[in-house]
Amino acid sequence: VSKIEDFPVLNSARALEKQGFHVTYLDVDNDGFVDLDKLRDSITNETILVSIQHANQEIGTIQDIENIGHICREKEVLFHTDATHTFARVPLNVKKIPADLITVSAHTIHGSKGIGGLYVRQGTRIAKWVDGGFQEFDLRAGLENIPGAAGFAKAVELITAQETEQLQVMRDRVIDRILAEIPDTTLNGHRWERLPQNANISFHFIEGESITLHLDMHGFAVSTGSACFSRSLEGSHVIFGIGGDHERAHGSI
Repeated sequence: VSKIEDFPVLNSARALEKQGFHVTYLDVDNDGFVDLDKLRDSITNETILVSIQHANQEIGTIQDIENIGHICREKEVLFHTDATHTFARVPLNVKKIPADLITVSAHTIHGSKGIGGLYVRQGTRIAKWVDGGFQEFDLRAGLENIPGAAGFAKAVELITAQETEQLQVMRDRVIDRILAEIPDTTLNGHRWERLPQNANISFHFIEGESITLHLDMHGFAVSTGSACFSRSLEGSHVIFGIGGDHERAHGSI
């Protein structure tokens, strides 16, 4: 896994370590990209799975998961990608991208919380997650969340390419104006290879929490980190992962 994965992946990796598995945590560059050569070199004969997110939840950088997938095929290991933040926003063709497992979620496209999806490529063997009944292809016992699934499907229908293009235009306008008009600001993540709905900027000499409260009073909704990290006052592990210091991490929005 990379060091800037979202906490569902990182904490799962840490749980596996406690069970005796060896986990390799890959560094990323200053834009948040995984080095493909280092990834290839880190895969050993004992490697079972590589899990690299499609795009980062905080800085928005979109990984080259097509080539990552090809490396995993070459090394004959399974490849999982967390596409929670790219699903229905960034093209994701399972015929082109050699991923064995892809996770998605409804809440990032205005669907209900508590419902998600797992794509499993035919022939990929995974263990049953919850024992009991035979629901969900005998992989997860329990009655299915039909209303949640129906709402998820409707949310996918309502997401349009035009909306994504509009988000990208607004994203670029926000980034360009902030960097041009506000001194001591730094863009986090790649300038162009990033989520259309994401802008992450560090403001020097001021805490991100103070900016968040001030903007909230003026009707703007912003965040100092991912939803999975919203209750923590620690600096973002993602900003630290791309080489940022404490000031940059605590001043990011």
